[in-house]
Amino acid sequence: MEVVATALVLVVLMSLGGLVVLPALPLLLRARGRWGRLGRTLALCGAAFFLTWCVVPIFVFPSDEVTVGMTMFALYGAMIEALVVAVAAVFASYGDKTA
Repeated sequence: MEVVATALVLVVLMSLGGLVVLPALPLLLRARGRWGRLGRTLALCGAAFFLTWCVVPIFVFPSDEVTVGMTMFALYGAMIEALVVAVAAVFASYGDKTA
């Protein structure tokens, strides 16, 4: 039962990370040139940071505290991811747009 609870929490946390990235995704995909590439790279680093902090508690915390630890670490990761994706969107806004 703990595996199911952990999997469900992981799905919910991944959805939270997706909600952070979705508003900036069209801008990141439209941007071209070196600024667009830099923006996409930064956004990918933010998403990787979030994913790391969602998965780390599975291996670090004892089995009875995994879901609480996952939520705590993922909220921290989501905060950093939101900041990094916002900065990535600013960089991508300087990229050449395609018509």
